[in-house]
Amino acid sequence: MNSLKGLGVFAVIAVIAFTVTRIAVTDISRLLLGISIAAVVLSLASYLASIRRRRRDRQLAGE
Repeated sequence: MNSLKGLGVFAVIAVIAFTVTRIAVTDISRLLLGISIAAVVLSLASYLASIRRRRRDRQLAGE
């Protein structure tokens, strides 16, 4: 499972590198902004899912 996870990370980095080499210089700032916003959104979604999971686990445990 970890090897597939590493392969996925490698694929994402390769796609980003390919996109940066094909995009115009003026659009790189927009691309970086989009990547930054996507990273923040994914982080927040993961954090919120973690909070929900923790609450559910505590309820099931009877705490």
